[in-house]
Amino acid sequence: MLDPAIENFLSERKAARIKKNLKPGISDQERRAIELEATEFFRLDNWLPDAAKRAGWLSMLSHPGKFTHPSAKTSAIIAEARPKPDGFLRTGNADTDLDVLGNAAALDVHKFLSLTLTDGQTVLAHLEQTSAAIQTQFELSTLPFSELQQGLLAIKQSSDTAKTSEKIKQVYFPVGDGYHLLSILTPSGLMFKLKEAINVLRFSDEAKQAREDRRHQVHNEQGFAELYNLSVIGFGGTKPQNISVLNNQNGGTAYLLPSLPPQLETRAIQPPKTGFFSDSLYYKHYQDSFKALHRLLMVNHNTIDIRDGRDYWISSIAEQIIEKVWQFRQLPPGWSDATNLPLAQKIWLDAAYNEQRENQDAWLDEIIRAIADWFYIAYEKTVGKDKAVFLGDVELAHIRTVLGAMQEDLR
Repeated sequence: MLDPAIENFLSERKAARIKKNLKPGISDQERRAIELEATEFFRLDNWLPDAAKRAGWLSMLSHPGKFTHPSAKTSAIIAEARPKPDGFLRTGNADTDLDVLGNAAALDVHKFLSLTLTDGQTVLAHLEQTSAAIQTQFELSTLPFSELQQGLLAIKQSSDTAKTSEKIKQVYFPVGDGYHLLSILTPSGLMFKLKEAINVLRFSDEAKQAREDRRHQVHNEQGFAELYNLSVIGFGGTKPQNISVLNNQNGGTAYLLPSLPPQLETRAIQPPKTGFFSDSLYYKHYQDSFKALHRLLMVNHNTIDIRDGRDYWISSIAEQIIEKVWQFRQLPPGWSDATNLPLAQKIWLDAAYNEQRENQDAWLDEIIRAIADWFYIAYEKTVGKDKAVFLGDVELAHIRTVLGAMQEDLR
């Protein structure tokens, strides 16, 4: 009997294949043919040998080169290090996932190998152990287990010789009387594990409750921590899947913590005089995000993936605006006194209004409405008024709803 995880995996893909191939107006005979073809394709006897052939199209690794340059082709390296209580965030000191690169047509194989079976272990772990349980599951009439195992484990095989790329950053490292030329690679699993930890610190339910308690002057035993001067770095632009699987799962962004020294000179910031949205936000800085959103608005489907994609880009643009807001909060408190900014924007931008910002809400409602209004204008300016999809009251209300869910970030 198939493990429920494997059975569900095949059933879901079978249903998706049938849905994709069914066209309006087809006959019952054509429908049955499509359903029969999908049933045959996703029988374990048929699908698993095909997956074993495609597994070699992918590579599992810990340090992808594509984070430095999307065209870099390096060896599939899986770095292993022993944990040490040295206080460093490094390979070996955190339980991280391996990343995956390769042909997108084989990503379903990686998902299959990552399935957790009823005993708590993944398919990949069972294959590496040559367990009796996986041999029972993979007892097929079409291909011996040994060949299946060899094909599927090709996803985790590295080449015998290390290969670097001229597109990777190189560092000469002194060794004895000479030097070794090192290629600097990104530990993507570690990088996104850090992002996960920061998100928990900033956005977990416990942290949100602690901030809410502080606003209402209620004691909270746990409290909360703030991380200042965080930077967001993006990989892959509008196609994060071209960099790696983990990058795609994390929306193509990661955090950069401030690293001192060196002491970088602060860039001069020109504060707004009459309005934050007119004086400080330049449409071209947001054009990639608006164009990505526009492509989703043009899709004539209303699926959950499309809706989630639209909300993602709305939130992404709002996050870019928040980064700009924090630049002005670093200025000396009271700088907005010499401006004609609306009071809500002064509270939002000026550190002199920290107490009002924490303890009042009316200003935040005004800011959310202002962002939504600017959003519509910026969208039209970016993609062109003749090409832009009309955003009516319903759409603008939804944008305000998405922004309302980000109140803690906006505050």
